[in-house]
This record gives sequence, C-alpha cells and structure tokens, in this order.
Amino acid sequence: MNTSGGPSEVIAQACLGWHDRQPYAEAYQDIYHAKDGPLEVRRVFIEPSRLPDRARRQRELLIGELGFGTGLNFAVAAEICLKTGTRLHFVSFDAAPIGAADFADLCTTRQHDQAIYSELGELYPPLISGWHRRYLAQGRIILSLFWGDAADGLEDIAERQLRPFDTWFLDGFAPDRNPDMWTPDLLAWVGRLCAAGSSVATFTAAGRVRRALEAAGFSMRRVDQRPHKRESLAGVHRGNDRTPWATPAEVHVVGAGLAGASAARHLAERGISVRVFEAQTAGASRIPAMVLHPRLLADGSPEAALRSHAYLYSSAYCAGHVDTPATGALQLPSKNANPQRLEKIAERYTPSGEWLALLPAEIASAKAQWNIRTPALWFPDSRVIDTSALCRALLEHPNIEASYETALVSLTHHPTVLACGIECRRFSEASYLEIAPVHGQVEVLRLTNPPTLPLLGNGYLVPRDNDLLVGTTYEYEPWDPVAATLANLVQLEASGRARQWLSRARATRCVSSDRTPIAGRLYAADRTPVANVYVSTGHGSMGTVFSHFAAALVAGQICGEFAPMTRTLESAMSSERFRLRQARRGFRHSAEP
Repeated sequence: MNTSGGPSEVIAQACLGWHDRQPYAEAYQDIYHAKDGPLEVRRVFIEPSRLPDRARRQRELLIGELGFGTGLNFAVAAEICLKTGTRLHFVSFDAAPIGAADFADLCTTRQHDQAIYSELGELYPPLISGWHRRYLAQGRIILSLFWGDAADGLEDIAERQLRPFDTWFLDGFAPDRNPDMWTPDLLAWVGRLCAAGSSVATFTAAGRVRRALEAAGFSMRRVDQRPHKRESLAGVHRGNDRTPWATPAEVHVVGAGLAGASAARHLAERGISVRVFEAQTAGASRIPAMVLHPRLLADGSPEAALRSHAYLYSSAYCAGHVDTPATGALQLPSKNANPQRLEKIAERYTPSGEWLALLPAEIASAKAQWNIRTPALWFPDSRVIDTSALCRALLEHPNIEASYETALVSLTHHPTVLACGIECRRFSEASYLEIAPVHGQVEVLRLTNPPTLPLLGNGYLVPRDNDLLVGTTYEYEPWDPVAATLANLVQLEASGRARQWLSRARATRCVSSDRTPIAGRLYAADRTPVANVYVSTGHGSMGTVFSHFAAALVAGQICGEFAPMTRTLESAMSSERFRLRQARRGFRHSAEP
C-alpha cells in the first residue's frame, strides 16, 4: 500500500508465462512472438519497412514501436544498424513491461545469438512510469522506453519531437485481446509523428486497424505471410504539414564543468560541432570527488519524480563514461530524512526493481565495515565520481573543441548553452534567473579502518584511494575554513578511529531559489523563448545527478527531439517558472529584469 501521500510512480509488470518454451502474456492470452522469433521480425517488420535499405542510405534511423515486450524487434533492428554503421534511436512504449528479473533471464538465454541482449540486460530500467533512455554499443544505439499507456506517451512527445520517425513497428498483442493499443485516436498520434515516406508495419491484418492507419495518413497494403499466416499490413505515409527541423551545425557552450561538459557531449554525439568556452584553467574542479546519489522524496510530487528519473538516467549514462565500477552507497537517517522518511521512500520505490533497498542496521554495517545503528537505504548503482576526470572524458570527442582561460564576452549567432553556474547571470538574457552561490568545504583525511563505501546523511564520508573525504558544509556566506573543518569532523566523533587530517578543498555550488535545477530555453519578459540561448545551471548539491539529465533536455530542444522525461518534468526545470513568479510578485533573489 502506498502511504506516502502521492500517486505511485511504480507501474505493474507483465504476468509472464511460458507456453511451449515461448514467452506468453497471461493478461492478454497471447504469445510475444513465434518460435522463429528473429525470422518473424524480419518477415513482418524489417522487410516490409525496407529497413536494411534505409540503414544503408541514412546516417541515422528513428524507429518507433508500440509494445516493447521481450525487446526482440529492437534487437534485430539494432543488429542491422550496427552492421551498416547507422546510428539508431529506437523509441518504444509498453503499458505492462516485463519485470527486471524475468527480463534478465530472457537476456541470459538470448545474448549468445544476439549480443545486444548482454548490454540490454544490464541497462533495462526499473518499473517506474514515464521515460527511460539508455545508450548501447558505445552510444551508437539509443533506446528510449516509455513505461505507461502508449496514448499518453505519444501525446507527451507530439509537440516536442519535431523530427519525423522513419518507421513504426506496431506490435501490440492482437486487437481483439488488446484493443486499447489499436484505437483510431492512438494511431492518429502515430501518423502525426510521421512525414512523407515514413513507413509502418504490423503483424495484424484487421480491417479496423487498416482503416485507422489510412485515416492517420498511411497508404496501406497487404503483405503475404504464407505459410506462417495469411497476411500482415504495411504502409507508407502520404505526408503532412510538419515543418522540417534544421539541426544546427555548431553550438557554443559556456562552462567546462559537469553541466557544460555533459551538454557538450550530448550535442557532439548528435554530430554537432561544439566549442566550449571556459574562463578557468583545464581541470580546475576544487572538490576531489562527489557521489552520484539521489536524495529521493516519497511525496509523489514532480520534484520526487524528477529526482528518481534524473538519478536513473545519470547512473546509466555515467556508467558509459567512467572507468571506476559502482561501489554502491548507503543513505543514513539525517535531519532532513529521518528513519520514517527512509522507510516511506523504500516502500514507494522498491516494488519497481532492485536499484534501491532498505537494509537492516546489521547488514548495512557489514556492507560498509562501519558501525551503523539504524536501517539505511542502499543504492547499488551509486558511485564515486572524480568530477575533473569525468569532465575530461566527456570533452574528449572529435566534435568538441574546448578553449580554456577564454571567457565568452557576448553571444554570437550560434546557438549557445550557458552552463557556467552563477556566472550565467553575466549574460543579460539570463539575468532574471533566481540563482545564488552556496559555498562548501570537504576535508581529506587518513583514517584507521575507514568505511568501504560512501555513507551519506548529515554530510558524507567517501573513501577514495587511500584517503577519506569528509564533507560537505553548506555556507550561504563563506565560513572560516578552520570552522568549516571542525563542522565536518563532527561526523567522526563517535567512530573512535585514529585520523590524520591532510588537507581541505573548497568550491561554490550554484542553487536556484526553489532548489530545483534550471535547464532548457531562456525566456523574455513576455514569456516568449529567447532565440538560440539555452541554460543548464542551479544543480546545487546534486550536480552529478541533475547535470546529465539537464544536458539531455537541452540537447533535445536544440535538435528538435523529445528529452527522456515527460513534459511535466521538463516544465519543472524550465526557467519560465521564474518569469511566471516575477509577474506576480516582482524580482527577488538578486534577479534582474
């Protein structure tokens, strides 16, 4: 039972059965695919859509699918694109996804024949409703999954996905068993996301489906499927009034910290030339390392969903860009998260998968080799991030040119992303942002028998190499460094372990007035978007979590693609919220017109 005060984000999983050793959906009383699964995919979807020819002719393919199921259509399409060197973005919707444990078993048996399943099994998202995006085959294959009603997902991206889909695979269960997947309204959404020449293919040959697709703009034909079945359907879109989207050839990014480096990398991976301007020297990060860890909420608010989705996205994204393995992290009760709140968080999210768990004190203590007196939240995918190393890794791309000790004085005609923390307000277009600096300090110690993994609560303890990082203060005005050291070391008073203080490190975070990150377009006083200027800032203490999610949002807006989040979450990060508030109560928090 959900007692956290808000609607549950966890989606019900499919009831998976097996008939004659084939995966079977108990709810729909239907098989996921025939025994010759990959061959059936080619007969029904690949060949009628002329996908191999498209892959040879195009540098990039955008494929949509209704019904992700076992991921077989995705795996076959990915295999074709990897052979031709074509970048693939595969977008799929599923209202009842297979659970993680069942899906892992499927991947284990299939990865021998289709290698993409070995990665897919590691990256398969938990059962949290909304969008999930994963990068496979070193970024050449992108998978965007929407867990929830397909009509909701299609409507969610209709105004944001400006580039048309190349082809659609309609692979819901039979229309008489899953009618919600085949309504005229839903198929109309599919048609709106297409342009002249976009193709569609589906296993069913039902007349009502053919008529609905005709009404959605497709010219349909029957495809002979004998001796396997009589026929299926395929078609080509006749065209609509969609305006072609022109992706810019070059984008400028101001700031080479985590926000700027991630924005630059997300854009570079789309084939855009990116120039990064950084006023400081290379590798100028002051904090040795940070922890990729969410401070989840259990209230069902957009902020709660933002934190969970940002963490899930960023933990998967960082795994592809750092060499160090995930250590996991333990969140202990704190002033802002008492034991009861941790229990509610666990109650809310643990049904979705094994990405977090509430551990008894004795198990948490054994895992960390540290005396822990209360239950603690365990995040197995969390990791220690060397921020300087990660920024360097993100900026190492042939499409990125980084200029250090070079401040961008004024904006050019190129689209520009402001990702320089509090310095964003140096540009008049961003002067209305309600952001402020918050200073922080971390200590570097040698400690006898330190914890074996990060502990977070009232501050944090982070083992790194042979040292222990102890932090971090939260200073609205800079403290005396010695006083900050004493405040940090309070965390070790009860440990009884010998320590040697080595050094301290200080840095400044940028926080927004509502403690929610700011990402996407900038807005004029009349709330119209400022042309060609975007922002990624205000990430505060959760830069490792929010910066990559914000980068995906900014890159999507620049490239005319939907970001891997619902419109609700995109709106929560939008800087337009400040314009709305300022229209009611004027300018605050040092913001200016």
